[in-house]
Amino acid sequence: MNWKISFLFLTVMGLAAAPAAGAKTLDEVQVLDLATAQQIALADNPSLAAAAERVKQAGQRIKQARALYYPSIDAGGTAASGRISTADAAQSFLFGGTDIDRNSENYRLSLGASWLLFDGFSRKFLHLVAEYGQQESEQARRDGMRLLLQAVAESFYGAQLALYNKAIAEADFSFNSTQAKEARASLDAGAGSLSAVLNFQVQMNNASTDVLLAERNYDIALFGLALLLGRESGQMPEGLKLSKMVMVEENEFYELSTSALLQAAERNRPDLLLQELSVQRAESTIGANKASYYPQFSLNGVVDGDRFDNANFISDDFGSTVSLNLSYNLFRGGGDRARIAEAKAYKREVVRTLEQQKNKVQSEVRQAITRLEQARAQLLLQRASVKLVEQSRNLVEDGYKAGQESLARLNEVQRDLVRTRSRLALSLISLYTNRQSLKTATGESLIPYLQDEGSESGME
Repeated sequence: MNWKISFLFLTVMGLAAAPAAGAKTLDEVQVLDLATAQQIALADNPSLAAAAERVKQAGQRIKQARALYYPSIDAGGTAASGRISTADAAQSFLFGGTDIDRNSENYRLSLGASWLLFDGFSRKFLHLVAEYGQQESEQARRDGMRLLLQAVAESFYGAQLALYNKAIAEADFSFNSTQAKEARASLDAGAGSLSAVLNFQVQMNNASTDVLLAERNYDIALFGLALLLGRESGQMPEGLKLSKMVMVEENEFYELSTSALLQAAERNRPDLLLQELSVQRAESTIGANKASYYPQFSLNGVVDGDRFDNANFISDDFGSTVSLNLSYNLFRGGGDRARIAEAKAYKREVVRTLEQQKNKVQSEVRQAITRLEQARAQLLLQRASVKLVEQSRNLVEDGYKAGQESLARLNEVQRDLVRTRSRLALSLISLYTNRQSLKTATGESLIPYLQDEGSESGME
């Protein structure tokens, strides 16, 4: 069933998803937004840099496999000096009747070339194995990018939630501070009670505690964000501020189909593409092992020369040999058959892994859709609740001042207002977080950074 959900897609957030035209360092930023944080993380995160080095390693393995197509040329040389024993010299004199030179020198130079003409297509499949391995490494790097973008967003939104909670606690402190001043004035005028003054002072202390907790959570979130951004110091620059999240209105939601999101995930998720490449690499490994069933043809040529007593080589000292060689293994104890069977079993394994990964990705997308839908509903509900509780608190406050409502009732509605505002802030941050989570689940968060590779978005 192709059902649709309402989905947040603010124009400002769409712009924020795109990488900035000029790369920035964190020290150059005074107000940090999410897009800039993600861009810096992609540039400076050490784990991602390590993944890029793995891609380079895989690229060198391709060059190693390609080198098998070229002939091999080897040069060699030998210089040997010998001296025969006195006994051997005496024996030679006895039988030959002449003295011999007991010292000898031998020099040899050689230049050889060998070229494998046919190896049962082993080189072809080994080259494919290396190419698929390099592409797997690249997709693994991109998957690291996808997960890093999500982690940065979660840390960024966690810091935003702490800022909201701090503002709520400060507003609570301000309200109770005003009430405490009025209660003190009434007490001084002989019309109030000390218990009311003490009550509001306790509420102020509670609000101050909430402010401290929010500041702690903010600092912790920034430490985590600094780690993701690759900061050597482990902390953000002094004076850096985060851009404030905007409140989302109901008319700023747009629709997306589940089928379109699933198709986008199938196109864009690097971990899926990696598994598909693993299947192709496994198929090439089978081909490379089957090459042992074929003969090998090679062309060999050698030019060598020997010289005695001195190293002054002339053309007459050199000779040459050219040969065409055939090698065909008739029996190797069943090892070739076992290696092919192993490669086929590995291919079946990666095919099953790919099937499981597809199921996992579809589940992640559907879960992300459900969480986003719930976050949207909660945001609308909490926004309405805040308006109701604010109205109730104001009425009770007026009634308390008029002597018609109790102090306990005023404390109760103020606590309700604080809790409801906190839930509203949590709902807003949850909406932003789940929006990013859905983009992560579909792989669409990567698209702004891979535009040159023609990735397509599933957004309608």
